[in-house]
Amino acid sequence: MGYSYSLKPSKRTVVDIPATSRLLKDLRNKNGYSVKQLQDIFGFETPVAIYAWENEKCKNIPCIENFDILSKLYKCHVEDLYVLKQVDFSDLEVRENTPEYQTYSNLVNHLLEGLADIEEGKVQDFHEAMKEIRKNLKYEPVTIYHQLK
Repeated sequence: MGYSYSLKPSKRTVVDIPATSRLLKDLRNKNGYSVKQLQDIFGFETPVAIYAWENEKCKNIPCIENFDILSKLYKCHVEDLYVLKQVDFSDLEVRENTPEYQTYSNLVNHLLEGLADIEEGKVQDFHEAMKEIRKNLKYEPVTIYHQLK
């Protein structure tokens, strides 16, 4: 295609991951749980996931199912477990003519084809399907957004 376009709308609400990580650690401490206790509750073999959730530099947060468990443990709503912020995307641009975009586009297309095959019953093993999708990708997925100067 060879053209670029700006993302619209320019402001979006996103999860503030560093603030959410700090909040999760504060709530764990306030509710008297140790990392080891959470590890046992979630059935994790190691505490790495808990530490990652609470480390603002890791940029990991729990999945929705784990947020639900945490909300029950901490006796609060799921919405009380994360922090939102507004981000201005007006200075970001998607560049369709870049190798990064082509990689992203290929990834999305392969994933959609794989999901369709799973829904139609052509694929029985999801993990095998994902291996096949990865094998067909030319490059590893990379970020397609570029900060404009």
